[in-house]
Formats: sequence, structure tokens, C-alpha cells
Amino acid sequence: EWIDAAGDYMCVHAKGETHIMRITMRQLNDRLNPDQFLRIHRSTIVNSQLIAGAQALTNGEYSLSLTNGTKLKVSRSYRDTIKQFLSSH
Repeated sequence: EWIDAAGDYMCVHAKGETHIMRITMRQLNDRLNPDQFLRIHRSTIVNSQLIAGAQALTNGEYSLSLTNGTKLKVSRSYRDTIKQFLSSH
């Protein structure tokens, strides 16, 4: 569903469970299908098929909602990626 960084580890959140991997964000991002996974923050990757919507925040960032109710912050660096994704879906 989504992945976040915790130091030298990645926390993979899927089906209500969290799995820990010892891999860098870059290495993991390179292994994932770019048509299905989007980087939304320097420490967060999300399964794009589970994006339910996004809300603009006052500071130029976005709050992304997933179909399971999870809310994730999209940093300003990745907001254009999300805008482009949302406009094409």
C-alpha cells in the first residue's frame, strides 16, 4: 500500500501489516514498477492504484488519501508528480 523510510530500513505497509526491509529508498524505488508506485516524499512511496484523492494544504504540500483511509503527506518537491497523476486518472 505504501512504504516509508526509518533510518536504514524501509517499512512496507500492506494489508494491515508492516514489513521491515534493510534497503535504501533509492534501491527499493528502482525495483518497483513506476507505473504502479509513486514517490511522494523523500521518505515515502505509495501504490498509485490505492490513491483515493488529494487535498491541497496551505504550505504548498498535499495530503494524499488512500482507499484504506491512510493519509500521507506529499512534499512540495513531489507535488507536480501527484498533480500530473491525478489529472490523468
